[in-house]
Amino acid sequence: MIELLFLLLPVAAAYGYVMGKNSAKNQAHEYSRKITSEYSKGLKFLLDREEDQGLEHLIQLLEVSADSVEHYLTLASLFRKRGEIDRAIKIHELLLNQPNLDERIMSDCRLELAQDYIMAGLLDSAEEHLIILVKSNNTQALEPIINLYSQMSEWQKGVNMFEAHSDLFSKRSHCAAIANFYCETALSSQTPKLMEKTFALNHKTIRPMYELGLDAYKNEDYVKSIYYWRKLICSFTDTAPIYMEQLEHSYNALNLQSQFYELISELLPKGGMLIKIKHCQSLLELNKANEAIEFLTDSLKREPSIRGFSYLLKLLSSKNHKLQDVLHEIDHLVTSYINTKPEYQCRHCGFTSHKLYWLCPSCKHWETIRPNKGVDGF
Repeated sequence: MIELLFLLLPVAAAYGYVMGKNSAKNQAHEYSRKITSEYSKGLKFLLDREEDQGLEHLIQLLEVSADSVEHYLTLASLFRKRGEIDRAIKIHELLLNQPNLDERIMSDCRLELAQDYIMAGLLDSAEEHLIILVKSNNTQALEPIINLYSQMSEWQKGVNMFEAHSDLFSKRSHCAAIANFYCETALSSQTPKLMEKTFALNHKTIRPMYELGLDAYKNEDYVKSIYYWRKLICSFTDTAPIYMEQLEHSYNALNLQSQFYELISELLPKGGMLIKIKHCQSLLELNKANEAIEFLTDSLKREPSIRGFSYLLKLLSSKNHKLQDVLHEIDHLVTSYINTKPEYQCRHCGFTSHKLYWLCPSCKHWETIRPNKGVDGF
């Protein structure tokens, strides 16, 4: 009998193990069913606009399981797309108040909440959360906080943020924004030298060089205006139409016209139609009108340009007095057409304008608006 009991002991142990396992499975199933039920109730309340009851159910569910965070983020995103920002805010605030979420999820929730606040016009609240993210070296927060400071015209805050976390600013667009923050700060405080700090940025930018050259030009310091604008035109040749006339005047004021035309020759391989027209003018100074006409005609065959065609008409009318009146009339029509076309275009979104904006009014990117290219451009 005792031997039989010893034989039954393993069987009893195995039976106990199987039953225990099945019990655990049943408990897990019941646990999962409870979560699903509460989650469904919460969603139904929210979608029926019974907001308080819905959020209460979601709070209870979140306390039970942190694995549902992705569902909350998706739901908040849906509300934001529908324009129900207040509901998106409540969900993101709910998530941020949970102590058991890991750091990455908390950062994502904080960033989303900041975006909610921006869309709701609660800019101070958005700034508070974005600053926390930047201080934790979260580079995803740079774009929204740059846009925020641009919107608020808080140039000095943007400069301070950059100087405290300069190692985070590696993108060209970020450097362009910070350069313009320095420019706005310098211009408002009348301290143009402040713009020289932008020379240490990871990427070259346009506006500081332009503004420094313009400041020198207004003070008739033509040596400095040439220095800054020459560096700018060599790095960003497509910006030449913005300051070309002042740059040429600076050279002429110092009796350095030949050096100006030498610069134009250097820029010919990468320059647009304006550079080619200036080259033609240098040929005219040397009494080489035929060579200028031939050069411009060949250029127009390769790259058609309305502005180039207009200048060619002027060259031809100066050579052919019999057709001068006709050519003048044609040129007048061409010039009228040119005046209807925008001079500037955003390289990022395509926004066009007759005026230069350093911050695109459409896509809110800095230094993306440049002189127009192509048939109607420079």
